[in-house]
Amino acid sequence: MRPIGCGFYQGFRSRDRHDSSRADSSLVERAEEVLRHRRSPLLNRREFLTGLAAASIAGVKKGKAEENASPVFSSLIPSKPCKAPNYWCTWSAQNYVYGQGMGSVDIGLLEGDSGSRLAHDAMGEAVLLGPNGWASSFHSRVREDLYLLLDDGWEKGGTATFELDSAKFPSFKGSSAKRLEALNRELRRIGWRGAALWCRNPPDGDSGAALESMCVEARIEYWKIDGGDRDFSLVKYRDDRRLPLTLEHVNGEPPTNGDWKQDGRFGSQPWDSRRMEILRHTDVYRTYDVTSILSLPTTLDRLSEMLKSAAGHPELRGLINVEDEAYVAAVMGCTMGVMRHPLHGLRGASDPDLFFNGSRHTKMRMDEIVRALHWQRIAPPFASGVGTFQCSQEILKDGWTFSAGETWSHTLLGATVWQSAPAVLARDVEIPIVESEGEKPFVFACRFPGGAVAIGAQERTHPRRDWYMPAARVTLNAADAPGPFGIFGEFERLTLRFGSMRPGLRVIAQDLAGDEPVDITGDVDFDGTSIQFNGRMLRRIGLSSRTPGDLSSPGLVVAIT
Repeated sequence: MRPIGCGFYQGFRSRDRHDSSRADSSLVERAEEVLRHRRSPLLNRREFLTGLAAASIAGVKKGKAEENASPVFSSLIPSKPCKAPNYWCTWSAQNYVYGQGMGSVDIGLLEGDSGSRLAHDAMGEAVLLGPNGWASSFHSRVREDLYLLLDDGWEKGGTATFELDSAKFPSFKGSSAKRLEALNRELRRIGWRGAALWCRNPPDGDSGAALESMCVEARIEYWKIDGGDRDFSLVKYRDDRRLPLTLEHVNGEPPTNGDWKQDGRFGSQPWDSRRMEILRHTDVYRTYDVTSILSLPTTLDRLSEMLKSAAGHPELRGLINVEDEAYVAAVMGCTMGVMRHPLHGLRGASDPDLFFNGSRHTKMRMDEIVRALHWQRIAPPFASGVGTFQCSQEILKDGWTFSAGETWSHTLLGATVWQSAPAVLARDVEIPIVESEGEKPFVFACRFPGGAVAIGAQERTHPRRDWYMPAARVTLNAADAPGPFGIFGEFERLTLRFGSMRPGLRVIAQDLAGDEPVDITGDVDFDGTSIQFNGRMLRRIGLSSRTPGDLSSPGLVVAIT
């Protein structure tokens, strides 16, 4: 078993911007020097990267005047965006347009079909591309990691015409392909990865094939198929023509799982279930709509059951999209369909928003999206069939009594809704040990194919306590994983256990929303083959680059060398 501290990490970057070639050259020389003393003279690529990481951690060699200065560390976050098919979807922002500036809003109009029609009508060039439009106002730090996905309302004449509505988008002229290409180009100019498109019930056969070809001509790379394509003919045609188009499919779900008056479980998914059939054929399987307040347990239970059936089938290449649960996506190797936006306080005193509400205050947690996407630059999402999956037998049950303005599903109003999920989820890693004097948080962990490891702990929801974080001591057996290590959420104490550790380790940490790594070697405890992190220290580092007023949970990356 390899001792921890001999792993490699490619995320370090030289901070000498004035002479990067000379800095890179000296870094390579230091890497070779490190390896001459640490390993045999025959260097393979993995060993060379080991030395490169160690040399980068050591900082730029200083002259005599700087000998006593603190070492300079390179950022642990790669500068190149993640290429996983993540996106920000306009739907929740569309649902927040009607009623802005009004003293009060009839909440009944925001629910069900009425609310969907208002959101459909709200989509247009002004709200998307105007001077203060969504495209130029939202997610500025990670736009290059995200497609901007136009949801229902962008098309004219139906839900799968792929005809950009000229009345809503008057600036874009020409053929269907030319209009889409121009919109796509404008979004890329603003900094987004490009445009992605929502549709429902697209045609099959030659008509569907023609739409795919038109979108490829417009350089559209992603479709969110919200129903339809039941025989996956669009996938077959795309594969036959080798078109650069990623297709997302769903199994339409209600916003809650199972019998929500009791325990609200999603249920096991046998290999021949419709959901597993979709996952076997699609590029991306989205876990689908949830209520805002009970989003976490609903999504975790859906993810758990899908991974339970998928694990151990490496031929199953589909990714799982967990929508706006960004930290779940980051830790569990999933993609995300980000829905949150920072607009609030625009609908009178009560400011109702049926998509983001409750004391979680999701719209004031924008830094979480930055941290999650920055981690995915280090450890990108991977296929649902790769590796193993385990979950605990212990089930945590969350609940909420819904009032008007807290859900678009009128049938849930006034009812106490329960949603349950396994207490601990573990993908290709041992199930973490969670100790608590009382209630426990949801805990989830994953080892990525490249050797990175992530762990997360997140809050609970109860009708009498709202959104709250139980204190817990968590131990994760990282075995021989070289890292880096992503840590998300709150812990009383976190212990990483390894098979063996060499002496003299250095521990470097960085807020995933920041640029500056710090040496925390003196702030952690070494105990034989484990490293213990105090929760207060994790919070301090994991929020050190917090945007003023942001309420996000901590998220940091740790490198051990």
